[in-house]
Amino acid sequence: MLQSIITQFLSGFSVVAILVIAALGLAIIFGVAGVINMAHGELIMVGAYTAAVVGKLGGNTFLAIPVAFIVVGLLGLIIERGVIQWIYDRPLETLLATWGVGIILQVVIKLIFGPELYYVGAPKILEGGFRVIGRLPFPWYRLFLIVMALLLLLLVFYVIFKTDLGLKVRAVRRNRAISGCLGIDTARIDMTIFAFGSGLAGVAGAVLAPIKSVSTAMGFPYAVDSYMVLVLGGVGSLWGVLTGGALIGEAETILSFIFNNVIGRLLVFLFIVIIIRIVPRGIFGYSERR
Repeated sequence: MLQSIITQFLSGFSVVAILVIAALGLAIIFGVAGVINMAHGELIMVGAYTAAVVGKLGGNTFLAIPVAFIVVGLLGLIIERGVIQWIYDRPLETLLATWGVGIILQVVIKLIFGPELYYVGAPKILEGGFRVIGRLPFPWYRLFLIVMALLLLLLVFYVIFKTDLGLKVRAVRRNRAISGCLGIDTARIDMTIFAFGSGLAGVAGAVLAPIKSVSTAMGFPYAVDSYMVLVLGGVGSLWGVLTGGALIGEAETILSFIFNNVIGRLLVFLFIVIIIRIVPRGIFGYSERR
């Protein structure tokens, strides 16, 4: 039994990677711009369809990643300039607006691609797998997801903590009013962050497409999981994304093995509720000054 739990723990790393990849874009947008982006799942879905198109044209996941980042990033820029920029100071309206945008994206994608499912194959170099403990097969693509999650985290950490843009982003995150008084164009920062976070959601869709059928409804479960990661880890904290993803991913994997998927998810949700009762802002949450 102990060896089986250890095996599930190792398998859980890939689930953690999936949660981190899916939540990063939402963490950037929600944490900095304060937008409750209900279209996050649909942005992931557009990234997955982008990967499907790239695959039809003869490309693979490696090529789909930058293409999805650009396509969905530009889509996020259009959404921000066309809708969000007018309602930043009204959080509930951003929720309703992005929810409506998500519905529009679903309808448009369904009109373009139809209701049928699309399947995206993993690159041939990542087919198959290796054995970790005993006879446990561990797919190469799952290992790729773990590496991809780490690379995306490093990229975001570099942008936020090692660049001039990141310095301005952190200033706006901590105190928007004073940042504006010091000459920082907060509207431009919001626009850039929304586009960047949308691009990350597109990357999530591109790398997750080979492990899930591509459809207009595929993004919703990832959006729900992403919000759970943010609530548990703390809004606006990259360490919170990693910690929340790790706790939820590992707990769900192990508990689903011991009981079943339904009870496992229910216990994880109960665990999140208890943690939020103890630390309402999440594990790494902090109070921003406005």
